[in-house]
Amino acid sequence: MQTTLVGRPVEELDTPALLVDLDAMDRNIGAIAAAMAERGVTWRPHAKGHKSPAIAHRQLAAGAIGITCAKLGEAEVMAAAGIRDILVANQIVGPIKTRRLAALCASGQADVIVAVDSVDNVRELDTAARERTPAASIRVVIEVDTGMERSGVGSIEDAVALAQEVAESPGLRFVGVMGWEGHTLAVADPAERRRAIEAAVTVLTESAAACRDAGLPVEIVSCGGSGTYPTTVGLPGVTEVQAGGATFGDGLYRDLGAAVEPALTLLTQVTSRPTPERVILDAGRKALDPTARPGVPRGVPITGPMRCSAEHGILQLEKPSDTPRVGDRIELDIGYSDQVVHLHEALYAIRSGQIEAIWPVAARGKLQ
Repeated sequence: MQTTLVGRPVEELDTPALLVDLDAMDRNIGAIAAAMAERGVTWRPHAKGHKSPAIAHRQLAAGAIGITCAKLGEAEVMAAAGIRDILVANQIVGPIKTRRLAALCASGQADVIVAVDSVDNVRELDTAARERTPAASIRVVIEVDTGMERSGVGSIEDAVALAQEVAESPGLRFVGVMGWEGHTLAVADPAERRRAIEAAVTVLTESAAACRDAGLPVEIVSCGGSGTYPTTVGLPGVTEVQAGGATFGDGLYRDLGAAVEPALTLLTQVTSRPTPERVILDAGRKALDPTARPGVPRGVPITGPMRCSAEHGILQLEKPSDTPRVGDRIELDIGYSDQVVHLHEALYAIRSGQIEAIWPVAARGKLQ
C-alpha cells in the first residue's frame, strides 16, 4: 500500500483498485443505524464483507453495539483493533480453535459470543474455557434453523435442551438465540418474501420464548441480514440485527429493498479494444468474483452482464463506438461485496475525488 497517495487525486491510483465513496458509505451507515434506533433494535453489523476494522469503528461510532464475524480469525483481527463485543455467527469446533477462542476471551481483549448447535460442541467449548489459565468465560447463543437448512438445531425443544446444557456448563454463559433467514432471499415476490421472513423469524422468537419459560434468561435474539433487515427490524421479539453488507450499498441488497446507495466500486482500465463493440478491462475474476453479481460499468451501456476470465473483464457495447479508448478508466459498481473485498489488499477511501485514507483489508484470508 502506498500511503503517500493519501491526499492525492484518485487519478493517481493504479488499477484495478477498490474504492469506497466515503460520503455514500457514511450515509448508508447512518440510514441503517437510524432504522434500528427507530424500532428499538440494536445493530450488530456483519464484518465478513468489508473485513476492515476501520469500517467497523465507523459503524460503532454510528451506534452499533458490536460486530458480527464469520470466522474466529476475523474476530481475532477485530479484537486486536480494539473492538470488544463480537459475535462469531458460526460454530467454533475442534481443540485448536476452541483453545484460541478461550485465549481470546481470557485475554480481556474481547467478550466473544459464539453459536452452537450440538451438545458435543458445548462440551468442548466448556472444557477449553475451564482449562485456560486464567479460566475463560465464553458467551454462547443457540443457533436455530429457521428454514435455511444449513446449521442450527431443528426444533424449539432442541433449542431449549441445548440452552440448558450451556447454562449448566461452568465455562459458558447462555445469552440467547441466533438464526439466519437467508433462504427467504430466493422468494421473488416482495409480499411473499415478507411473509417468509416473518415465518422464519417466528421460529427464532418462539425458541427464545420457550427458553424463557424454562427459566433461562434470554438477552439476545439475533437475526436479519442486509437482504431482510427492512422486515426483521420491525418484528416483535428481535433484539438485534446483523445487516452489514448494506453498508456498501451492494446491488443485491438494493434490489431486495435496502434503502442504501452504491458506495463500493472497482476502478479499472481499458486495455484493449479488439472490435468497435468489445471493451477489455484489466480486472477479471481475480479482482471481482462475478458468481453472485457481475460488476456494472458506470456510464457505459452494455448488452448483457460483464463477462470475466481470470485477468480480463469483457464488456459488449450496445452500439459500435470508438469510446471508451485504450487507457480510459471505468468504475464498476459492485453487486456483492462479500465476493470482491477479500480479493484485495486495501480499500481506498475517496471523498470529493481525493484519496482520504487507505485501509488494509486486515481480515483478508482469515478463514480459520
